[in-house]
Amino acid sequence: MSERPLRIGFLTSEYPTEGLSGGIGSYVRQMAYSLSDLGHSVFVLLWSARPQAPTRDGPVTVCRVGVSGLASHLPQPLGRSASLRFARHLASLARELKLDLFEAPEFFGVTAFLHDVKPRAVPVVVRLHTCFSIVRAINKGYPTSIRHRLRDRLVYWLERRAVMEADSVTAVSGPTVDLTRKVLRLQRDDFYVIPNPVNDLFFSPAATESNSGDPVILFVGRLEWLKGPELLIKALPHVVSGHPNVRLHLVGRDTDTGPGGTSMLSYLSSLVPEPLRDRVAFLGCLSPEQLVKAYHQAAVCVFPSRWEGFGLVCAEAMACGRPVVVSDTPAFREIVSHGTTGLVAKGEDPDAFASAVDTLLCDSGLRARLGASARHVALERFQGSKVAESTLRIYHKALASA
Repeated sequence: MSERPLRIGFLTSEYPTEGLSGGIGSYVRQMAYSLSDLGHSVFVLLWSARPQAPTRDGPVTVCRVGVSGLASHLPQPLGRSASLRFARHLASLARELKLDLFEAPEFFGVTAFLHDVKPRAVPVVVRLHTCFSIVRAINKGYPTSIRHRLRDRLVYWLERRAVMEADSVTAVSGPTVDLTRKVLRLQRDDFYVIPNPVNDLFFSPAATESNSGDPVILFVGRLEWLKGPELLIKALPHVVSGHPNVRLHLVGRDTDTGPGGTSMLSYLSSLVPEPLRDRVAFLGCLSPEQLVKAYHQAAVCVFPSRWEGFGLVCAEAMACGRPVVVSDTPAFREIVSHGTTGLVAKGEDPDAFASAVDTLLCDSGLRARLGASARHVALERFQGSKVAESTLRIYHKALASA
């Protein structure tokens, strides 16, 4: 079939109209721009308690969509009746905007009923990022009340239905497919693995490491149990014993995944030994330009996650030409080759992370080689245009089968 320009609707709960954002929002914005560059029309359908007239973000049309009476449900689980009402609203938008297809995340299963009410010729592509059921389990967020147990069962059912009813399913990594199939007990195996794109901003010319100033170890990510930042804090005394001038910078927002549902930032702060407090800085969320600068100024970037669906921050560091140390999480092993594009350390072992960081800090030549190789891989695999072209092939297959 001829590959005509498409009208694509991305359904999402977050979309940074300025700059960057983590997670699904970052993915949608980069994909929207990349697909627009390839000549397609992109509509971002942003869940909103207060629907508004469409606005523009460069070449992208942003529609804040919602349904009267459902404001309190979005973007939380919608329930059977509310989900069906929302699906009918989306189907109406598909006709109004003359969409060729929808893409939506599996998170919270917001397209669970869309297949039943949408125009037959408008396929739904569901993308596996990391579903709520996985995040809850890894962060040890088990329900403590009947209300929360019912909510979690509803989310599980909606997420499973959304994936099973989708016309096509893509995923950020092979491990994400495997774990999602296991957790949601899916009876389908037609998944397409396509990595997330890295924002073009991170592909600015790779920085040459400066020999001035103290070496910086950089962590980027939400401060949450899933990301393992406390493992890096616990590794710091070992690193400092061999590199007394080293500094640790942690970039990312706080969460309530500390012990007992407390602030992770407070918990991490309590773990820093008193003599090292002036060596550790919690920088919060940075602007896009600040984040790129932070990557370029880092001697080593460390990502000790317990789970990653893909590992976007690692891919960003690689695009910036930085040497990385990652946990032996399956998704990281898909993008980092030990000794070639970075170092892989044993998970849950602060000493292993300390040893890997020490190896890199002791060898500037190794840092340069790994950083250059990492950047080459990022250029080959994670540029927006290349990811968009791979995704378009899946879109056209879905359209041909509709």
